[in-house]
Amino acid sequence: MATFKAIEFTDVKPNDFIELAGIEAHRQGTVVAEHRAKWRLRQLLEANEVQHPYDQIYFTGHPVDGVIDYSKSLVEIMTQAVLDNERASTQFGTGGGFYSAAYTTSREASLDLDADLVSAVMGFVYDHIKETEAKG
Repeated sequence: MATFKAIEFTDVKPNDFIELAGIEAHRQGTVVAEHRAKWRLRQLLEANEVQHPYDQIYFTGHPVDGVIDYSKSLVEIMTQAVLDNERASTQFGTGGGFYSAAYTTSREASLDLDADLVSAVMGFVYDHIKETEAKG
């Protein structure tokens, strides 16, 4: 198991800023949550020596009867967790694996990532986003 390294995010307010002009009002919450998730995931995964691009890491459930019923990027998972206030959805168990493409379980696309490490990264990012939101 890889050891999780926490970091201190710097320049949070400027990094969290996103221009919302031109984005439909009903999509703004999602756009903000996704933006906040992206830069934090990138920085923390890099600090934990994850070499694969943060926005190309997918968690895919193991197929049941050969059918994949769940496959989302870490960014999608984090964005939805933040919107739904569901930290538990950022934690990974043994029901799937990490891949470089959605809806695949091919050996070529498989990423050798430690589920505990990725869960720690996701939990840390989620907590930081929520703490930042609480501060206003």
